[in-house]
Amino acid sequence: MVVPGKKNLIIIKFTLLFASSMTIMAGATIAPSLPQMSKVFAYIHNAELIIKLNVTLPALSIALLAPFAGLIIDSIGRKKLLIYSTILYVVSGTSGLYLGNIYWILAGRAMLGIAVAGIMTTSTTLIADYFEGRERRKFMGLQGGFMSFGGVVFLTVGGLLADIHWRLPFAIYGLAIFLLLLIALYIYEPGIEKEDKPLSIPPEVRSKLDLKNIALIYLIAFLGFIFFFMIPTQMPFVLEKLDNINNTMIGISISISMLVSGMVALNYSWVKNNFSFQNIYVFTFVFLGAGFIIICFVQNYMLYLLGLIVQGVGMGMLMPNSNYWIATLAPLKVRGRLISNLSTAVYLGQFLSPILIRPLSHNFGINNAFGLAGSSMLLIALLLVLLPFLSLRKTSGTK
Repeated sequence: MVVPGKKNLIIIKFTLLFASSMTIMAGATIAPSLPQMSKVFAYIHNAELIIKLNVTLPALSIALLAPFAGLIIDSIGRKKLLIYSTILYVVSGTSGLYLGNIYWILAGRAMLGIAVAGIMTTSTTLIADYFEGRERRKFMGLQGGFMSFGGVVFLTVGGLLADIHWRLPFAIYGLAIFLLLLIALYIYEPGIEKEDKPLSIPPEVRSKLDLKNIALIYLIAFLGFIFFFMIPTQMPFVLEKLDNINNTMIGISISISMLVSGMVALNYSWVKNNFSFQNIYVFTFVFLGAGFIIICFVQNYMLYLLGLIVQGVGMGMLMPNSNYWIATLAPLKVRGRLISNLSTAVYLGQFLSPILIRPLSHNFGINNAFGLAGSSMLLIALLLVLLPFLSLRKTSGTK
């Protein structure tokens, strides 16, 4: 392994954080444009749902292709995939600037998802490769913070640009050109022996995996992002009903949620020192649920911001906790695959969010949909509290 100097290590860390910041909210960057896009393409059947898919369709591509990214990472290495994925990110992300047909725009969004699958899986795997122990835990918190701060910047700028023209937020994806240069110059392959690996996990490795907790992590990430992605896909339409609301204010509101998430994520190392992985998930769903219930019952912009701040606290713990726990459980030989499966869970939840929430918003209204989702998350938190006792009772009953 090539050990970088101190100066290069700082740049390497920044590059990995920069890459992470361009992934989790990649689909939501254009969220402030959604109401305007709905008007431009109002002649299309089910226009509102199709427009929302511009935010979530990248997530479907990620969910389907992230496992293959994991196989590629474990088989041929990290850096090449990261470079190719970043090039595709630039080309596909900016396609909405010049494509006129909504279905071609959707195709570009699908390609963006392929790019994000490679970038997110590779950057998280490299963090797990480069760092260990406490340093890894701190860096996972930093990663979660930068993911959120990236959302703050992209959504705020996206709102400002959307007030000029709905196409302009697509230009934000062009920032990845600078990421590409950093990857090419400073990212190096960790000293991991490359070998032809079978598609399935070898039995001797599988026998050492904590499959129950790995499955729990995937399930929590999946459910968490179904609910969380109501913010970029549903909140613009909630806020649109208020008087004197523009795209900039919509972008700022979602950005405040991400800012709070980032601040919490930066303190994840302290949180983990004091609480277990499972307890952190309990706090995650309590705050998410409470924030959503606030959104359900208020009709004022500032009170909506309060709800977004509260749920942002929960969101700030979700990804660092999931990433760090899976990295802790993942043996080196299958690390890429297990981390890529987490990406699949996260982005499948993102994609399915507007589809699963649509019956609730259609039948009960968008605000009440937030209330029902919030109640569901509080129930999940309760089940996580009871899980150790239920497991203990089941074990005792088998003796």
